[in-house]
Amino acid sequence: TLLLCSPLAHAKETPLNVILIMADDSAADNYGCYGSSFFQSPRLDSLAKSGAKFNHCYSEPVCTPSRVKIMTGRDGIRNYVAFGTLDRDETTFGTMMMKAGYATAVAGKWQLHGGERGSLAPDCGFDTYCLWNYPGGGRSRYWNPSIMRDGKLLETTEKDYGPDIFTNFLIEFIEKNKERPFFAYYPMVLVHSPFPKTPDSNPGKEGTRNNKGEALRNFRDMTLYADKCVGKLVDTLEKNGLRERTVVIYTTDNGTGRSLTYPFGNEQRKGEKAYATDGGTHAPLIINCPGTVPAGTISNDLVDFSDMMATIAEITGAKLPAVELDGRSFWPQCLGNKGNPRKWIFQYYYPKFGTAADAHGQGVNGLEIVWAQNQEYKLYRDGTLYATSDRHEKSPLAPGKDNAVDAARKLLQGALDSMPKKG
Repeated sequence: TLLLCSPLAHAKETPLNVILIMADDSAADNYGCYGSSFFQSPRLDSLAKSGAKFNHCYSEPVCTPSRVKIMTGRDGIRNYVAFGTLDRDETTFGTMMMKAGYATAVAGKWQLHGGERGSLAPDCGFDTYCLWNYPGGGRSRYWNPSIMRDGKLLETTEKDYGPDIFTNFLIEFIEKNKERPFFAYYPMVLVHSPFPKTPDSNPGKEGTRNNKGEALRNFRDMTLYADKCVGKLVDTLEKNGLRERTVVIYTTDNGTGRSLTYPFGNEQRKGEKAYATDGGTHAPLIINCPGTVPAGTISNDLVDFSDMMATIAEITGAKLPAVELDGRSFWPQCLGNKGNPRKWIFQYYYPKFGTAADAHGQGVNGLEIVWAQNQEYKLYRDGTLYATSDRHEKSPLAPGKDNAVDAARKLLQGALDSMPKKG
């Protein structure tokens, strides 16, 4: 009986909290722990080192499809409506967590209310919200931001910086709910264009919009500031004795903005947001929970954004919605176990940026881009196969010349055939 009353036994019975953070427009190669020596991300690098890092996580190439997929556990071929719309009939992880008895909050970027089918935060299971790009608000996301908090437009000035408001809102939420389990979703506004200075940037003359050096310098500062915001949340958990009871997840919604060119190793890489290439879809994925996720865990398993809902359900014991889901939990791999790794991921993408469909667009308006991939190969629905090491997809692989290539084609064709056709 004494053992059952010990603090340790009590801690094991307490459900884990989850904070899911997703930055905007930031590829995996924008982080120190993924090989960048140009960008600084000390807090995230530390979370990766003391937790789990996944080397093969893939978002969609652009905002809305990634957000709809991560929130619903379902692929876009089942539920993508239009840019800026999350169909109101979908069940999100917010609703799943609310039904599981969790306090729920969302802060940052919304942009899911468009058209007749769009959704608002309370429809998606969030008790409280603090959001940009939400009905009632305007366009500014950084300085003098236009932010809706629980139905009210915040009064802000030119000295107010949006990312601070969102981060402080979540700090308040954590402290208010520290005695009960909570789920916080933080789709950041950082590091999307425009690229103004951050509160930590060196003061100086503002560059023009066309001054690429200024934009890149500010973007680098914004990446470091996003890292600082993550650090503030981690410090809040620490201060409130919640660090070992909270799983922190960090990822990004798509590749880096196309206007930016940045160094990586010996290359100069151009941002590939909105393209179906590795530069458009290869996202970081860091999971941290001291005492639960072993330090230094590195996984080369595939992860797709549809996997997030199933993973959060396994972490928390929440019940998955009774709809057709496409994801599987990667929580066992976070714990250092084998789990049930994917053999492939499937992507359906209807681009807002039509040029992305020039190479492999089919279907509706010739704009549907559909592919399946694993760690080594990628097959489009039009039959074109590439090695994933062919970063800009310049050299298609012909059938009948290499057994490993042919085996990959067969596997990935089976993946494509297993998914529904749109419409």
